[in-house]
Amino acid sequence: MGSVLDSHGPVAAAIENTWWLMFWGALAVFTLVMGLLVYAMFAPPERRPGLRAQWFIAGGGIVFPAVVLTALLIYGTATGRMLVTPAESSQRIEIVGHQWWWEVRYPAGNDRPAVMTANEIHVPAGVPIEALLTSADVIHSFWVPALAGKMDLIPGRENTFRFEADREGDYRGQCAEFCGTQHARMGLRVIAVSPERFADWLDEQAKDAMVTEGEGYEAFVSGGCHGCHAIRGTDAQGALGPDLTHVASRRTLGAGTVANDRDGLRRWLEGHGSDLKPGNRGAGYAPADEALLEAIVDYLEQLE
Repeated sequence: MGSVLDSHGPVAAAIENTWWLMFWGALAVFTLVMGLLVYAMFAPPERRPGLRAQWFIAGGGIVFPAVVLTALLIYGTATGRMLVTPAESSQRIEIVGHQWWWEVRYPAGNDRPAVMTANEIHVPAGVPIEALLTSADVIHSFWVPALAGKMDLIPGRENTFRFEADREGDYRGQCAEFCGTQHARMGLRVIAVSPERFADWLDEQAKDAMVTEGEGYEAFVSGGCHGCHAIRGTDAQGALGPDLTHVASRRTLGAGTVANDRDGLRRWLEGHGSDLKPGNRGAGYAPADEALLEAIVDYLEQLE
């Protein structure tokens, strides 16, 4: 689901309605102008109305555009105000753009620690979402066409973005501001589920990793992965790359670059994305040998 003309939330619906209004209005004006042009070209002089040129200039060139644009301004202002009005009760999420992935944070609450994940935004369907957007490096742009419009993520600045999914579903998103060589592979997914399922998911994500020691974890550390990635419940506290505490529960790797299955995970780790996503900051930190690679793959597959 990713079309701007297939809205699945009130914010997206308001934008879609505005788009259709402008489309049909533009089509009507275009048809009228083309009709007058054809009439002027082919109608016999004796059948043309005896209106003076100044009436066409005043009516068609001043009055008509002023009325149309004023009406559109009023409608657009009302729509824009609706988009930025805070909801009485909303789910708060913090999103940080990186080259080229999305860091997603859910603030702590109700005796639950903060939750961090990457490239997938889980939300409760039918609940307004207030997302705080910022960037860790360059300007990015958050865009999930079926749910809302676009908003920039700017280094050193925090923008508030509001949207809502009115039904359960998996909605495709994308960075909409060119941010470097792998801009096209900076995808994201918004996964809307029932409020009950969302609460269960959040509780599970707040738990420490399922496996925090053993041969697989030792391979993860000896491979140097803990220097960039965090796994809650272990000594791995890196902050440069995505949090991997529950990485096996995610649907894709590399911000939508490859499926999160054993083959995809192995392909990603072989060159740490250097082949699949050249230029990413992890490239060049691949496991040193085949045995180490297989041990890390085995370990990460257990982090659900």
